[in-house]
Amino acid sequence: MSSLEIALPFLLFLIAFPAMWIGVTWLLGWMSGWHGLQARFPDKSEKALAELTWQTGSMGIGVNYKNILRLGACQSGLRVGVPKFFAPFSQPFLVPWEKIKVRRTKWFWVDVAEMTFGDEGKLAVMASVADALKAAAGKRWPEK
Repeated sequence: MSSLEIALPFLLFLIAFPAMWIGVTWLLGWMSGWHGLQARFPDKSEKALAELTWQTGSMGIGVNYKNILRLGACQSGLRVGVPKFFAPFSQPFLVPWEKIKVRRTKWFWVDVAEMTFGDEGKLAVMASVADALKAAAGKRWPEK
């Protein structure tokens, strides 16, 4: 067996895996509506009043961000982000409080809060996560 026969599968993996990773993460960003949200609500360099890391949420067409969301309650709005490794094309975005509507509901036996961001998209998180964001945001929280 020649060294080329041994090295070829490894070289193909080094090319195919990153290409697949980039393609899948871009597709998930599109399916979730993330790309539209980051264009409509660009991030600002504003310090978060509270930041919740490694959270789970659902966006768009069935895209689940399991334990990778970063949610920050800021003076002006809600910051949503993910680590670059998991979504290289998904920039953090900051939705102003006045553009957010919150609706509490149940998914099967779990209490969730669905946050709608204008006409651009929505994010569903567990009710306990929304409660922590609400506590940090205070009067700015958009829920009645």
